[in-house]
Amino acid sequence: MASTDDAAEWDAYVTRQPGATIHQLFGWKIVAEQSYGLRAPFLAARDAETRAIRGVLPLVYVPRPFTQYLTSGLFGAYGPLLADDEDDARALLVAAMGRVDAGEGRHVHLRLLGDVPPGLRFDRQDVWVTAKLDLGLDEDALWQSLPRKQRWAVRHARRFGLEASSGPQELDGFYDVLFDNMHRKGAPIYGRGFFRWVLRTLGSRFDIVTLRDGGRVVSGALVAAFNGTLYMPFSSSYPEYFRRHANHLLFWEVMRHAQALGCRTLDLGSSLRGSTVLDFKLGWRPRLEPIGSYTYAARGTRPTLDPRDSGIAAAIVAAWARVPPRLARVLGPPLCRWIA
Repeated sequence: MASTDDAAEWDAYVTRQPGATIHQLFGWKIVAEQSYGLRAPFLAARDAETRAIRGVLPLVYVPRPFTQYLTSGLFGAYGPLLADDEDDARALLVAAMGRVDAGEGRHVHLRLLGDVPPGLRFDRQDVWVTAKLDLGLDEDALWQSLPRKQRWAVRHARRFGLEASSGPQELDGFYDVLFDNMHRKGAPIYGRGFFRWVLRTLGSRFDIVTLRDGGRVVSGALVAAFNGTLYMPFSSSYPEYFRRHANHLLFWEVMRHAQALGCRTLDLGSSLRGSTVLDFKLGWRPRLEPIGSYTYAARGTRPTLDPRDSGIAAAIVAAWARVPPRLARVLGPPLCRWIA
């Protein structure tokens, strides 16, 4: 299991791997432990002689009541299984399975791009996808490549005088917009401290892009650059600005931000298949990549991964949307320890 002494070697290994994502950097172990007090047993496969890293697998222990489990990252994280060869990949997966067999959790849930080696007792479900846009480096060419409807919406939004800003100082305004969006959808909000730890630990890669109306933040996105890709794991707008197409203008400003950083790809983050969020992303004509949900469970356990398949989850969503906002701000962050 990796420790903080291994952070530099871990990140150097991840950075060298084709297809590795921002979600697989060592900093997430620090974020999990410091912002939520979660145990994060990050696994590393090493060469028997040189002790050099030959594979890595981030794991986070989620202490959900009655259904404790291990997952491969915080809040929707995904990436390929990173290993030098199939033997190293198997060693990592067997180690993760062994934690379930030892009673550390009821199941392990790995959100992976690509497949796992055959012969292991993992079940796969296809619940989420990620949407990616190829940006190039020329803004005019990118603009002309966008669907006509999206270009119209961006021009429409600009008529209202919304102004783009960026930087870590935008955190509070962005957080307020994100809270409003998640509360309306019946989801607890991640703590403001969580985002502060993200910016503190991975801040050289992360940024916040916002739109302001008369000085007030009305739309915003958390973005992160890694290996030529800009990731956008969180984005929200106030609903009264939907008709002004603030979401469209925000996406365009994020694209411009990505190009300014030299990124050629925009990863719009994970979405449930068939969701309205994915429908909006599809309007930009991205290419979709499935995120395989691989689970290994203790005997008698059948994990429900898609919240739409759970009657309990649906009842919780409906109830949470009725919780007064002030109370939701207080209760939401602690509850997120159970839904990582």
